[in-house]
Amino acid sequence: MRVIFGAMLAFGALSAAHAEPIATCAPPPAFASWAKRPPLIAATRAAGTAMPELRLGEAADLTLAPIGSLALAVPLGKLPVAGDHGGIVIVRIASSGTYRIALGARAWIDVAQGATPLASIGHAMGPACAGIAKNVDFALAPGLYTVQISAAADPVVPIAIARLP
Repeated sequence: MRVIFGAMLAFGALSAAHAEPIATCAPPPAFASWAKRPPLIAATRAAGTAMPELRLGEAADLTLAPIGSLALAVPLGKLPVAGDHGGIVIVRIASSGTYRIALGARAWIDVAQGATPLASIGHAMGPACAGIAKNVDFALAPGLYTVQISAAADPVVPIAIARLP
């Protein structure tokens, strides 16, 4: 009986280690929509198809594809490994500023304007209690941008973009 109970405890600990963080606090004000994330299916090709749009201030659960199926706008900033997932969305920016992309899981974020990759200007862990795992900041001017997500272990990743004050 002890062996079975011990095995159940060990399995529960392993399962909990791979579970999404449980939201126990409110997200930062810029990500107030984080709790209500409609599904959004990422594109697998950066050209030749209609691109799904991630709207400023609106979070989404982004469905990704196996990394090998992607045709990207710019080379990935991090080399993929077997089992990774990724996808592409666009973002329209109306005014210059610093914009933060938040993810609910660990993954890589590349932002490009046309065929030009952009360097990020800041990185931080998100408030885990709100279910935000990672934040990456970019200085963006008005225009249309491609956001590439890669190196995601899971096929669905919560995502949002917001302008910082």
